[in-house]
Amino acid sequence: MSRSVDTLYRQWLMLAKIPRYPRRIAVLDLKQILAAEGFEIDVRTVQRDLDKLSVSFPLNYDTQGRKNYWYWIEAASIQDLPGMEPATALAFEMAESYLSPILPKATLDLLQPYFQRAKEVLQTASHSRLKKWPDKVAVINRGPCLLKPVINPEIQQIIYEALLSEKQIHATYKPRSKKKALEYQIHPLGIVNRHSVIYLVCTLWNYQDIKQLALHRFISAEIIEEKSCQPDSFNLAGYVKYDNQFAYPITDKPIKLKVLFEQTIAQHLFETPLTKDQSLIAQQDGRLLLEANIMDTLELRWRLNGFGSQVEVLAPSSLRNYTIRD
Repeated sequence: MSRSVDTLYRQWLMLAKIPRYPRRIAVLDLKQILAAEGFEIDVRTVQRDLDKLSVSFPLNYDTQGRKNYWYWIEAASIQDLPGMEPATALAFEMAESYLSPILPKATLDLLQPYFQRAKEVLQTASHSRLKKWPDKVAVINRGPCLLKPVINPEIQQIIYEALLSEKQIHATYKPRSKKKALEYQIHPLGIVNRHSVIYLVCTLWNYQDIKQLALHRFISAEIIEEKSCQPDSFNLAGYVKYDNQFAYPITDKPIKLKVLFEQTIAQHLFETPLTKDQSLIAQQDGRLLLEANIMDTLELRWRLNGFGSQVEVLAPSSLRNYTIRD
């Protein structure tokens, strides 16, 4: 590799490793990263490269003692190599439309440079039909749009950092059922976004049972420099999808569900089945009988109750007794 190409690659690597504000990186840390990539240079060379790059790129630094901490400024546009294609820009544009109603502002702010870059790409794609595509697509969320709870952005960042680095958290948290906040030692396991509320899936202290803590109820949080522990065989996807923990299960085994629906409200079940094994059978009175094996959950019960007198639960008896109306 020629010297000019070697320098170009080294500086390009440095640009990729510098974080966006408020995160920062020390010059010495950059030197160590470069050394791991085979670039044996001293701290002065790294500092000199950074000074040159800051002339052409929106970089800045803070000084603490004798150390400089570098970062991309918060409003810096995305420097994408290779350049963002119009189709990729369209995907970001559509993602912004979908994510805006369900993500808190702090999270959206992290994605804003990518959304802005996507808009720039689509605006310059004057001959591309994709430029008009965002005006032809709309996203509708099911049910009434609830206002998002307010999450402290600094606490959210700490929780995300602890999750990524697999560290424990010491936090003050106010459960919904308590009048006073409590102190917890938390082992973070995952993040779940449900109906505009973000939950931290975790365990507490040395217990193995899984908890769900809403991020907007955190009063304070700090990272503990101790590795977090994960229960044996825990898997977030399985916990959410197969264990139905965010549907709030009533039983730990599937039930044989039998429900009579008025035909007008059951038509969508032909196209979007409730389960893979469901059956829909027309009855003599014009109603449709749904039979399916499904977990009995609070979410299922809320959904059935939402249809009011247009549904009749036949089995199991426990679910019929819950939904029956006088």
